Amino acid sequence: MKFELPFKEEIYNEQMTLNFNTAWNENLKKNKKRLIWAIPMILLGGLIIYGENNLGFLFIAIGIHYLINFYDYYSFYKKSKNNFFELVETEKNGQIEANENSIWEFNDDHFRYKDYKYETKIKWQAFKSTRVIDKNLFIDLNIGNNSSYVIGETELGTENFNKVAEFVKTKIE
Repeated sequence: MKFELPFKEEIYNEQMTLNFNTAWNENLKKNKKRLIWAIPMILLGGLIIYGENNLGFLFIAIGIHYLINFYDYYSFYKKSKNNFFELVETEKNGQIEANENSIWEFNDDHFRYKDYKYETKIKWQAFKSTRVIDKNLFIDLNIGNNSSYVIGETELGTENFNKVAEFVKTKIE
């Protein structure tokens, strides 16, 4: 199966946002738990100190520790998000300027992708998994953190998208 797809900015933005959110979602939930623990610990420590017991300082220290960890991770997340979307913006501008179709080819022994910048041919063994999230097919590589090729139902049409998703699933799993 071979598809030549024009670049569509709105679809690309949606896919990259979905990719980023999917990668960070679980860790953000864990980080929110730090905040959920920090606030009650600090309040409980304050109440214990108010009751004239020095044990409250221990609860306040633990709460502050959770709070600092929350802030450090949140700062790292914000920085990573800004860097990621700067790269997305650069790539988007390059795609728009080049005004070329991308080629997605699904063969029995390999996957081939070509766009304005590069062309790659990857054997199916190089992929670790496939996922369908919000009508987008993620084809995940074995290397790197969340390195994926993403193609959507809106680009292929429902029938072709289902064919590709089933084909890729048979090749990877």
